[in-house]
This record gives sequence, structure tokens and C-alpha cells, in this order.
Amino acid sequence: MIPETIVDAARNGDAGAFALIVERYRQSVFRICVRILGDGDEAEDAVQETFVRAWQSLRGYDPRYSIATWLRTIACRLCYDVLRRRTRLRQYEQDACRQGSMDSGDPESLRMSRELEGLFRKAASGLSPMQRTVFVLAEIEQLPSDEVHRITGWSSVQIKSNLYIARKKVRKAIEKEL
Repeated sequence: MIPETIVDAARNGDAGAFALIVERYRQSVFRICVRILGDGDEAEDAVQETFVRAWQSLRGYDPRYSIATWLRTIACRLCYDVLRRRTRLRQYEQDACRQGSMDSGDPESLRMSRELEGLFRKAASGLSPMQRTVFVLAEIEQLPSDEVHRITGWSSVQIKSNLYIARKKVRKAIEKEL
């Protein structure tokens, strides 16, 4: 947890203080981005954009919320936008085709973790951007629903219904693979 004095210094333009914030939360933001986007390169771009936007709008940060929640909010909204653009692009490509245009050190645990991550990526590919975002935040990151609400801005009904559907789809996809 970053002390308020560092956040205040960053809000007043101290780049060194902001660098401490980036250092502290970079991995957490990356983990969320890579899980939502399913691609390391896109996730890295989203992380960089998250911190650029955070720096540019730091004066507007509301200290009633944790800096971690604020950064997750920026990251999730960026990832959600990327997924929506990706979905639109995929739809465009499909339309064009139709028209005739075109964390343990144990090796075994690590292997299992990679397999599960691969299963999740495959299962998550069938989720809508909203379902995927909610699933990653609630199930993978284990964030409470009130924080998912603060991060996404979606109502509890939207969160619950999308999480329910996402869980069913992921469970079905994983059962199919096993």
C-alpha cells in the first residue's frame, strides 16, 4: 500500500513519487490486463496506456478510493475498449469472408498453472467483453463485488448476470476440454 504522502506528492506533479506508484502497482495492473485481453503484448500496451492516463489525470484522483482501485478502473476500461474494438474487427472480418472478400516455484505446479491458464484463455474467448472483464475481476482477481462495481461502473445486476453467464460458459468450455 502506497502512503498518502506519496500519492499527494504525485498529485502535485512529483514524477519520482508517481514512479513509486508505477513500481508498486505495475504487476497488479499487468496481471489484470493480460487476463482480460489474453495477450501479453496487448496487455503491456494497456499497462503503459493506463499509467500514461493516470499521470495525465492524477489531479482528478478522488482520495476517498484507494489508488489501486483507481488504477484498476483505468486498466479495466482500457481493456474493455480493446475487447470491443477486437470484437468489432472480428465481426467485420467475418462479414467480409461471408461476402467473399476474405506464482509457485514447483515445476509441476507451474505446468498445471500454465495448463489452467491456457484452458481459461480458450474458455474466455467465447465470453463477451463485459463477461470477461467481470469474470477476471471477480473470479480470477477475487475482488469483492463492491470493488468490481467501483472499477467498472456497472450496476450490481449487470455484474451478477454477466458473472453468472461467464461462469457457466467457462465451466462448460473447461468440461468440454477435460
